[in-house]
Amino acid sequence: MNDMKYIFHPRSIAIVGATSDPLKIGYSYMTSILDLGFKGKLYPINPKRSEVLGIKAYPTLRDAPRPIDYAISNIPARQVPQMVEDCLAAGVKVLQLFTAGFSETGEDEGIRLEEEMVRIARKGVVRIIGPNCLGVYYPKIGLAFNAINMPKESGPVAFLSQSGGYANELTNIGGLRGIRFSKVVSYGNACDLNETDFLEYLAHDPDTEVIAAYIEGVKNGPGFVRALREATKRKPVVILKGGRTEAGTRAAASHTGALTGAVEVWDALCRQMGVLQVNNLDEMADLLLAFLHLPVPQGRNVCVIGLGGGVSVQAADDCNAAGLHVYPLPPEIRAELKKITPEAGTSIANPIDSILMFSPEEFYKTITITASCQQIDLLIVHMTLEFGISYTGGIELMQAVADNVIRAGKETGKPVAVVLRTAGALPIWQGFLELRERFHKAGFPVFPTIAGAAVALDRFVQYHQNRGGSE
Repeated sequence: MNDMKYIFHPRSIAIVGATSDPLKIGYSYMTSILDLGFKGKLYPINPKRSEVLGIKAYPTLRDAPRPIDYAISNIPARQVPQMVEDCLAAGVKVLQLFTAGFSETGEDEGIRLEEEMVRIARKGVVRIIGPNCLGVYYPKIGLAFNAINMPKESGPVAFLSQSGGYANELTNIGGLRGIRFSKVVSYGNACDLNETDFLEYLAHDPDTEVIAAYIEGVKNGPGFVRALREATKRKPVVILKGGRTEAGTRAAASHTGALTGAVEVWDALCRQMGVLQVNNLDEMADLLLAFLHLPVPQGRNVCVIGLGGGVSVQAADDCNAAGLHVYPLPPEIRAELKKITPEAGTSIANPIDSILMFSPEEFYKTITITASCQQIDLLIVHMTLEFGISYTGGIELMQAVADNVIRAGKETGKPVAVVLRTAGALPIWQGFLELRERFHKAGFPVFPTIAGAAVALDRFVQYHQNRGGSE
């Protein structure tokens, strides 16, 4: 825990291999940290430059001012052992290595270099993140590895990732879908600090309410089990496990050098600990949105409301397949809906197929009447944008519908998942982005598909049922 303060609260950061060349990773680290507004000292390390991006540069870590709490390496693997010696001499507390070419290669030379690096670091107090990783994104202090699509605002979600690409991808997805992060850590080969260390920290981190992780293999089985048990007692934990098949295991070994272990053992551990497993990053993002925005559900009875007969039939199948119950609306609720719903081309069963999507006030009434049914626990409201926008000749009506969905959702107090369906046509895309942002700002999760929303809602319900219905 003492080591973690230098990771998440460094007074200074040195970037070894810093450069003004926008095609190199040393430039990306420099500009990302500057763009997010890091308040501490930033020291570019480059023996060929006296300054980088207007900031004084130093030939080696030994030449830079003290203290240096956090160093980032972008230099070739063969130069790293000497750089670790420089870290010891300069009093560096944490070294994060974007540098790859170590044990993940499976080659003797890469394995030897990683072992030598760790041996040198352990002569002093240098802790290592990586190698073969992107490092840390901590917007609260302005630490980042890629400023593109990374929000400057903090949030309650933490993400641990053995994959640098996944760390970057989920933060980008989050930036666009309304997920905000407390901390994101890409830790690569985990030759020193590993998933157990970070999980222990995040379990007690006051900035983190939900923990997500992508894990290929575990370095310390007993320690990881203890950390996972502590984390799941305190917070929801969502994990995407890499290397679940023979092909995935081979890929994991060549990616981070991870030994993945038996899938059956992993699944049993997750069931025992109450871990929420997902199959891909899209499922992870969907589930995180549910935790961020939805109130605790009372059960799994769902009503789906929108426009389209075929969509309604498929929605019923998708919800049932996910584990939700498409509850038949009682006669008194259908009688109320019948008063406002045209007979032609509609259905007031569940799912509700209603042309009233083009009548904002009546669509609002449809939602509130349905939500008043005590047996309904969850609602999925879907909007098909190609039809909606082209039918009216513009986005204005869909904006009014969205505002009324928001109004109805806030009044009912029940979980409402919004699905914005689009084929991605360019003239519609701008409207889609605008409507999604409208819902996000109002605190409503937006999903790209009804099937995805159903899966997320089912896991969300299951989590709270396992926890006794409340936090």
